[in-house]
Amino acid sequence: MLKHFLYLNESALGDYLSALEGGARAGIVDRNQRSGSGQGDPAPGSFAAGAQYAREDEKTVRLTDTPPAQFERLMALVAADPELSGWAAVDDPETEFPSLRVGALIDVECDIQIPSMIKALSPTGGVLAAVKALNEIGSTIGSTSTQQIDPAKLATFEALGNLMGGDLVVVAQPDSDDWKLAGKLRSDHLRVSTDELDGNVRVVGKVSRKLTAGDQKPLLALPGLDILPRAQRREIESKGPSGPNDDSWLKGPAVMLEILAIYR
Repeated sequence: MLKHFLYLNESALGDYLSALEGGARAGIVDRNQRSGSGQGDPAPGSFAAGAQYAREDEKTVRLTDTPPAQFERLMALVAADPELSGWAAVDDPETEFPSLRVGALIDVECDIQIPSMIKALSPTGGVLAAVKALNEIGSTIGSTSTQQIDPAKLATFEALGNLMGGDLVVVAQPDSDDWKLAGKLRSDHLRVSTDELDGNVRVVGKVSRKLTAGDQKPLLALPGLDILPRAQRREIESKGPSGPNDDSWLKGPAVMLEILAIYR
């Protein structure tokens, strides 16, 4: 099956593959050689009758070792030796997720989305810019109907967005009533716009942590995106989600991933 990659962490891919192959490939040479012989009529002006001839053709193609090609090799290697890599192609999350070990590399089908809070913080989401503009308009015209946001809170919100940069967090729902997946996406490895990061996909990643039922963790404190100071993180964790629809939290049971690839 040809894959359309929405996200591919090329640096992690190179590390995984070089560890399994004992080094990194600079390129691939594909050489195709053909040879043959036969007997034919003599050429005009030749004194040889029934002359023998031989022919040899060689074609050399030099291929660049592209990330998609590396990914296919990695998948073949881990599938051939799942014990070495901790590889698991998950078909039934309900029964297979509970036994997953931290460090396992998994492939699972799921529906992904970017939580609204992460979209709001993202510089590409436009939400923060819109809120700031509304605040400025309201203060300029002196409108009492325009609800103002505390400038200090807005500054904190903007600072968090700057710390995130263009990185994102996605939350995924596999074929399970209970389990969820979550992980960070580095902006420099995104291959599509954020609008396309929605819907049914396959996710490949390494398990970094598991949350049991009843556990919960703020998305901004996920491994790799821990941008909150420790005191502020503890304060947020002690308060918990604002309500049942607060999607800025990951609630267990859940698997947190270092995401390698997202594709369709």
